[in-house]
Amino acid sequence: MKSRIILSTLVLLFATVVLSFVLPVAAQDAIGNMIPLDHPFAAFLESRAYGASLGATAEFNKMEWVVVDNTNMRLYMAMSDITGAMTDGTGEISVDENRCGIVYYADLAEDYTMSELHPLVIGGGPNNTDDGPNRCDVDSISNPDGVGVDAMGRVWIWEDSGRHYNNMIWVYNPADQSLKRWGYVPAGGEVTGVYIAADGTVFFNVQHPDATNLYPYNAGVVMVVNGFNANTDDFEPIAVPEGDAQLRAGVAAGEIQVIARVGDPIPNSYSGDVFGGIYDVTGSLMFVSNDPDGNMWLPTAEDGSEGWLYTNMETIPGGVGRLYLIKSETGWEVVDGQMVNFSGVNGTWTNCGSSVTPWNTGMTSEEYEPIASDFNNVAGMSEYVGADANPYDYGWLVELSPDGLDDEVTKRFALGRFSHENGTFAADEMTVYHGDDGANVMLFRSVAAEAGDLSTATLYAGKVTQMGGTGAEHYFQIEWIELGTATDADIEDAIRE
Repeated sequence: MKSRIILSTLVLLFATVVLSFVLPVAAQDAIGNMIPLDHPFAAFLESRAYGASLGATAEFNKMEWVVVDNTNMRLYMAMSDITGAMTDGTGEISVDENRCGIVYYADLAEDYTMSELHPLVIGGGPNNTDDGPNRCDVDSISNPDGVGVDAMGRVWIWEDSGRHYNNMIWVYNPADQSLKRWGYVPAGGEVTGVYIAADGTVFFNVQHPDATNLYPYNAGVVMVVNGFNANTDDFEPIAVPEGDAQLRAGVAAGEIQVIARVGDPIPNSYSGDVFGGIYDVTGSLMFVSNDPDGNMWLPTAEDGSEGWLYTNMETIPGGVGRLYLIKSETGWEVVDGQMVNFSGVNGTWTNCGSSVTPWNTGMTSEEYEPIASDFNNVAGMSEYVGADANPYDYGWLVELSPDGLDDEVTKRFALGRFSHENGTFAADEMTVYHGDDGANVMLFRSVAAEAGDLSTATLYAGKVTQMGGTGAEHYFQIEWIELGTATDADIEDAIRE
């Protein structure tokens, strides 16, 4: 997600993978804070390097959100830019370049394993190389960043694209293979945080929009759509925006309500927080993030009429806003909230995609894990904690649960450390599939030891065999390599060492 996020971080991420092949016995490089791959918990501290050492495939490019459709036993995955190691003609993956991206699907077995990954929706040209406003076809997806599923089995796809002037939200129906444009966000903005609640309510955000957009879309906002049920309603496609419509968000059905805007005070916040404020361990404001990302809706009422909405902030240090919402006949009211206090876990890093567990907790994702060989890579986190930060504290899935005025925060170390775009949960309450964003990345799956308890898990990585050629008919056979089993406590002890 957030293709503009820190190019240098992506370069460093690529370097990690390269080094894992050049130095097969080391997780990073020959100097600095390095662990050897024979460390008892290397599989969890340096998951990608360890997986590569066992033969797992580290050639995917820009692997974004994944989602499991538990009703239809399918997994969907967005891959926003098909280039790099996927198209270089070497290794285990070699497909035709597609700078407009692809959404893949996999059928799941009864035990929620997947063995093949196939293209489902392919981004269309013209993929022009000039500086035109729409270098990918406006009637097709461009750089898909997120995927979700509604109760009818339709696949929701949203964009992080410099190849569409306005990033779009699409709905693909596998039943009739139709693709319809449902919405868009204003100029310069990325679509983030599309979340379809159990009652059909749709939440979504715009991240880093242009400051020249019409108010309130000249800053990052969190929105909800009133008068549309994603689980039951059909719609006519919305037109490609023109003129002033390009400077605001639009949807094909229902009406948008802005429920939070970065920099605005959070109503009734006991600590006086502003939405998007990043506060250090002393409670001092460091900056305000303009990058709202994944949403996590945790209803407290059975009918979904009220509850907590968590919203990620994709910055370093990262953050999460928490708002209590109540639905009325006219819309939603923000009752109170605050920015989540992460001082107990030494902060969070680049909070990107998100999900909600089957047991109604939020799962925020730390993307682009810092390379641990150089403590300068976590200088921003050192400022946050007021001391030298530990790179191994970052690069995890983080579970969130409301706890009175505060929040219960748990870094799920047993699920592995890599560039977490998001994690998605199977109905068995044990299986988690992961998005690993960046260049030369890997397909990961975790299986918890007990349903509803992520504190002990086994981590797997995928070895790919490509089939069906290099064009639209290609697909990947997946063999799962077991990397190891650990507990959260095991890994936390290793990090503290």
